[in-house]
Amino acid sequence: MKSKPNRARRQFLRTISITAGGLLVSGGVASLLSGCSDAPAKEKQNSMSSLPPINPEPDLEINLTALQAEQAIFDGAKTKVWRYQASLVRGDPASLQAIPNSYLGPVVRVKTGQRVRVNFTNELTEESIVHWHGLRVPAEMDGHPMYAVPPGGSYRYEFPVLNRAGTYWFHPHPDQLTGSQVYHGLAGLFIVSDDEESQAGLPSGDYDLPLVIQDRQVDANNQFVYLPSGNMDQMLGMLGDTILVNGQPDFVLPAAAAVYRLRLLNGSNARIYKLAWEDGTPLTVIGTDGGLLEAPIQRPYAMLAPAERIELWLDLHARAVGSSLRLVSQSFDAGISGMMGSNGALANGAPFPVLTVRVERAGTSASPALPQKLSSIPRFQATEAANQGSPRTFTLG
Repeated sequence: MKSKPNRARRQFLRTISITAGGLLVSGGVASLLSGCSDAPAKEKQNSMSSLPPINPEPDLEINLTALQAEQAIFDGAKTKVWRYQASLVRGDPASLQAIPNSYLGPVVRVKTGQRVRVNFTNELTEESIVHWHGLRVPAEMDGHPMYAVPPGGSYRYEFPVLNRAGTYWFHPHPDQLTGSQVYHGLAGLFIVSDDEESQAGLPSGDYDLPLVIQDRQVDANNQFVYLPSGNMDQMLGMLGDTILVNGQPDFVLPAAAAVYRLRLLNGSNARIYKLAWEDGTPLTVIGTDGGLLEAPIQRPYAMLAPAERIELWLDLHARAVGSSLRLVSQSFDAGISGMMGSNGALANGAPFPVLTVRVERAGTSASPALPQKLSSIPRFQATEAANQGSPRTFTLG
């Protein structure tokens, strides 16, 4: 039996868009992960979804549990976190990967066309639900707050993978609790590949790396600090002054003198990043939120708002062993978003280092060349519109 839907209108998080300039993010007032809502409390039911399976034997089946844990992040006391714990029930063992030394994860790797089943169990002290960010799934599988799972409850997700190759992710989406639950560690990556991507010859295996960027406020006892419900800063979005990559501070990526595919996710609650290589090397962008681009593009920097993803081609094969390259967030005028989360000592738009890539070993003699074609993206044509003979006019003001 499914939870009883609440028909009240909910104030959902606004989407932060990419402008026509390509990778320059428009200013947004609300954080994608702030979890603000004015919806009334809904009736709870201790029940598990009884939706029929899409396929009795899915290509991939995993058990996914949200629980409380501790993680050694800083020197001294361990940090209390919330995390997803996963185990494989059916499918390729390579489909389920952990992010080393991190409270984040897992990384789920699938192929377009596969059928996925996720048996979710909530072992937290409050309700939760899983939203598959960026995936094309049925409404009942998308983590809508109306299906929130109470403590001790379960929910079964079943869906075919319809998306093209790209970097997607999953996180909680309960009413008014999304921000705090993601902030305390609940997030994982969902990576899709397809035949077209395979033909492009992109870096894979150890050279295909997900990197989740987050900022956090940390107290003197190494605990994450999240503002209490109702605090205006929390409603606008929470900024932190400690930068974590894959759940680690002062992150160093040990690399070979080779070519890498870096998948960057902005998993922060409110912070916008203006990402650039410190030495002026252009960013070579091969993918964004919707998947692979048609062809690589180069930019001096890229703006990445909360929940957005970007994929970079990083060629280190000509760099000497012992050299390093630093990814930074450059300064910018954050406008109204600069006032969000004023609790943080590090303002939105302030410059700071994000991570360091250190070349620690020689690479292989042959490095893949940057493909000039990555994918084919179908374009909508006005002449194919069903109402091309009688278009509707909308006046926006």
